[in-house]
Amino acid sequence: MKKSKKIWCLFLTTIIFCSLPHVALGDLYWESRMETKGVPAGMPENMPKQILDQFNRTETTTNYLTSYASRTETITDAIIIDFQTLIMYQLNLIEKTYTKIDMMSAMENMKGQKITGGLAEDIEVTATNETKKIAGYMCRKYNVRMMGTTSQYWLSKDVTGYKDYQEYNKKMEKIIQKIPALKQMSMAGKLDGFPVRTTIDMMGVKSTTTLTRIEKKSLSKDLFQIPKGYKLQEMILPMGGMPPKGALEN
Repeated sequence: MKKSKKIWCLFLTTIIFCSLPHVALGDLYWESRMETKGVPAGMPENMPKQILDQFNRTETTTNYLTSYASRTETITDAIIIDFQTLIMYQLNLIEKTYTKIDMMSAMENMKGQKITGGLAEDIEVTATNETKKIAGYMCRKYNVRMMGTTSQYWLSKDVTGYKDYQEYNKKMEKIIQKIPALKQMSMAGKLDGFPVRTTIDMMGVKSTTTLTRIEKKSLSKDLFQIPKGYKLQEMILPMGGMPPKGALEN
């Protein structure tokens, strides 16, 4: 798999998401089960088991969302986004290290740039009439075409906290309009519902993420702070090169 493309796409999505201004919404907590299967394109199928296991596994992702910050976490990593300072932190929970990026500086740097290659293609979102019940929620299927692949998004309006989630998306859409380089990659305003299940097949690896639990509850601010003892590391962005000048803070 061309890992740099995958990471770069995630980086751009994070830039968009962390641009949301402070809004008075309720706190949300949800868990999802992510199943990954396959072998990355171009890699031999007879690779050692420990390597194959990295692409064929099931893990739980936990998500925390407030009006001032968000946190997405697996057993090994976590990403914290501070909406007030527009800083993103990526934590390695095993090695107890983290990286730090000033997302506002990154966005300013991108205003005069063009995204090239597969990432330059506009995202196509198609709503279908196909519906079914998933994890107890009635969902509608959306097809999303990006980077030459089509993914399936099953969305529901019946999920707890759906209205809060949609408010974030509305704010996101306004931000994207100001950044042409990101506008072509935007799904904001095109997906109507909370993602109950998503299936993404990219370069031979298929990932299916299914919502397993969600609730509105008060979240501790400690979740969005760097734990004591964690060491700051230099971050090198994929696609070659360092973050834009001023983006990385030490």
